[in-house]
Amino acid sequence: MGFEKNIAYEASAGSGKTFMLVVRYLTLLFQGADPAKILTLTFTNKAASEMSERIGETLEDLPNRAELSEIAQASGLGKEVLLSQRHEVLHRFLNASTKIMTIDSFFTKILRKFSLYAGLMPDFTTASAQHEIKLLKRFLLEVEVANKRGVLVDLALESQKRVSDIFALLEQIYENQHQLDKLHFSAPKTRAHEIEALEALEGIKTIVHGCKGASAKLLSAVSIESFEELLRATWVYKPSLEYWVFKKCFNPEMDRHLRTIQEAIRTHYKVKEASFFSRLFELVALYKKAKTALYQEDGELSFGDVTLLVYEILHRFETSEFLYFRLDATIEHILLDEFQDTSIIQYEILRPLIEEVVAGSGIFEDGSFFFVGDVKQSIYRFRGGVSALFSQVAHNHGTKIAKLRTNYRSQKEVVDFVNRIFEHKMPHYTPQEVKEGANGGYVEVVNNDEVLEEVLFWVQKLRALGAKSDEIAVLCATNSDGEEIKNLLVGEGIEVVTETTTKLIHQKSVRAVLEYLKYLYFGKEIYQENFFALLNREVEAIPRFDFTDKTVVEIVKHCIERYGLFEGNGDLLRFLEVVSRYRDIEALLFEYERIDTSAPSSQIEGVRVLTIHKSKGLEYEHVIVMDRLKKAPPARNTIIYEYEGIELRNIFLRTQSREMIDPSYAHALTKEQALSLEDRLNALYVAFTRARTNLIVVQKGKDSLFELLELEPSSFGELVCSSEAQESKTPKQPFEYKELFYGTQSEVLSTPKSHEDDLDALYFGIATHYTLEMMESFDASSLQSALIATHNKYGLYLGDAIVSIEKRIEQLLHESTFCTLVDGGVCYKEQGFKKGKQLRYIDLLVEHEDRFVVIDYKTGKNHQEEHHKQVRYYVDALKENTQKEVSGYLCYLLESGVEVVRVC
Repeated sequence: MGFEKNIAYEASAGSGKTFMLVVRYLTLLFQGADPAKILTLTFTNKAASEMSERIGETLEDLPNRAELSEIAQASGLGKEVLLSQRHEVLHRFLNASTKIMTIDSFFTKILRKFSLYAGLMPDFTTASAQHEIKLLKRFLLEVEVANKRGVLVDLALESQKRVSDIFALLEQIYENQHQLDKLHFSAPKTRAHEIEALEALEGIKTIVHGCKGASAKLLSAVSIESFEELLRATWVYKPSLEYWVFKKCFNPEMDRHLRTIQEAIRTHYKVKEASFFSRLFELVALYKKAKTALYQEDGELSFGDVTLLVYEILHRFETSEFLYFRLDATIEHILLDEFQDTSIIQYEILRPLIEEVVAGSGIFEDGSFFFVGDVKQSIYRFRGGVSALFSQVAHNHGTKIAKLRTNYRSQKEVVDFVNRIFEHKMPHYTPQEVKEGANGGYVEVVNNDEVLEEVLFWVQKLRALGAKSDEIAVLCATNSDGEEIKNLLVGEGIEVVTETTTKLIHQKSVRAVLEYLKYLYFGKEIYQENFFALLNREVEAIPRFDFTDKTVVEIVKHCIERYGLFEGNGDLLRFLEVVSRYRDIEALLFEYERIDTSAPSSQIEGVRVLTIHKSKGLEYEHVIVMDRLKKAPPARNTIIYEYEGIELRNIFLRTQSREMIDPSYAHALTKEQALSLEDRLNALYVAFTRARTNLIVVQKGKDSLFELLELEPSSFGELVCSSEAQESKTPKQPFEYKELFYGTQSEVLSTPKSHEDDLDALYFGIATHYTLEMMESFDASSLQSALIATHNKYGLYLGDAIVSIEKRIEQLLHESTFCTLVDGGVCYKEQGFKKGKQLRYIDLLVEHEDRFVVIDYKTGKNHQEEHHKQVRYYVDALKENTQKEVSGYLCYLLESGVEVVRVC
């Protein structure tokens, strides 16, 4: 085929996307390209790391790799020539400053180079999001200074949304402002259309009242006194009144009045929409000002901020051509992974660079452009992704598109099932071929309204047949669904891995280092005890030293070396990389809970439980896709974005029934609904294609996630699991009373355990637990001291809610059952314990001479069944570890009073 300078591959799931990226990269190297001038962008750090590793591994073992033939064909070089040059190419690659990175990292690198253009110092830090509370506080201050409080209140009242919802909308508009600049909205104040509609209504009333056959129902239907009532009347949205109770009294004059009413309502909706967007855009300017102030003062940006700043620098400043020239001087070849996930703004930043290398002019004449992706896996529209971008970019740059048809991941039954289901559901679907020798596999579609129990059954069955836990993945629709299935599995003694448990800061060795650093900084003995408890060693004195002249990395390395913490795993290596970004120990200790870096997944054992969106790019031997546990909520997106290809044409305020009388809105809504359907199909395609060997689909009979696929209960193939022996169960460990993780109630609650998902409720729950944790004893004096600590830490976020916390805990101190339970016992707050590899925390553990009492606090009574399961799990674990009598209680701290419930 020869080397194609400008080519893209549509790579269906499992079709060798990474293989082709590696072949492309190595072909460029063998043709003499400088590794430092090959820009390779991925969407995750994991993908970037895998890419670098695959390149090195392939070069080291090139004689035995399938890539050899492909590189020979693409480069036009013989295999013998490639093999003779591979050591030199490997040396060049290993010693070059390569540009294999995430797209966010690339933009961050650009911004550091040109940070002064944005009023920033180049040592800024990045996170997935800024401090939301800090940003909200600053925004409200900007609103107050600009005297726009009334605008914010009016907008919230008019749209019937909370301030937190308005805040989310502001972020949405802020991130899309590059596309919205051409749209302008004013706030007209005329109400003439309402008067016109009511006058037309009087015309209809006159006809109805003059009709002898008018029924009571008809008279009631037109008995409307205000414009607001008129909006709620269903008959005004009909194409004609020659129907229903109007029919007996109908004459054409009625429809003339109806059309007048409908035109007035259309105008009303447009006026309301213009007013809403005008005020929203007014607040966006203040929101942007607040963000700018924060990142200029604190030097902390979200990845979204970075992207927008890079866009502004490279597109809106007069110096942009010079900046692109400087970037282009170091880039000759561009390789883009998972291109269907690229947002429009990301593409617009890259576009001039792509145009330069494709044109073959300028500094380099041998540039090349290559990208891979799969529009069927486009599931990030909510983050700015547009599925049409793939083909549009190919069209813009004259890129040849080829298709990868063979599935190298899955067994035959899985591939055939996916082909059958999606061939008639997705337009232009190309059935995949099965790789040679992949003749096995098993697929079963199970109907069961008891979804959780069915999933548990299949996890147990797969494990009984020999499957290892970390080869099993349970994919669900929402985080709350994942939390429920996790709790059920854990309650049955099955190890579980979730996004939270895979975080680097939750790994044992990293937590030990953090406890060590806390001891050095705060000097509290509890941190010293925690450190050695995590190491499973006897407590000894930790030498204190002056660390003011040492970097954080030096301190961490000293800890690792002194206590022999490194045992070959990657956790500490990755942690060293993370802490290298912190200026001092204070910055790390007060910010580490926000570190969202993942630990090397291969080192964490357990059934994987994750959402479908989080599963993208991953694969597992056995996959169970479970139905959603609750009915899907209706579309809640306030704003409807209307695109023509990748160009934003208009935006609309979502309004009930408007589509019945407003053609332009109806057209936009129809396109939005089609895209929403596409999103759902794509998500299911992603879910089903994660399985290598066995795929189980658990669906409900009603309100099913899989409804649009029309699945029937069925099974295909033979269920076979690994013949390896099951994992050995973790032997019982003695229960040690060490406060393993003192003062982290906020971390425990960071994944919401109740219905209180909004920010205020979340902080209320965290602050309540924190107050109880800070009380030295259960009396009024300790409560007042604890409230001071809570006010200092959460006062800005709580406002008057701290009064409610005080009231609830005061009621607790006088609750007779609670007082009896704690009286005479030794109380351990936020008590950590392990069951297997799971580390859990009990709000309050009371040790009496011959028994233990578990008490779990709750600030709301939703999900009581889950609360009971949680306490039973604690009790069972303690009984197993202590061989003593254990009882468990739920303590509901409600506004109306305290309820203590015996669980077991």
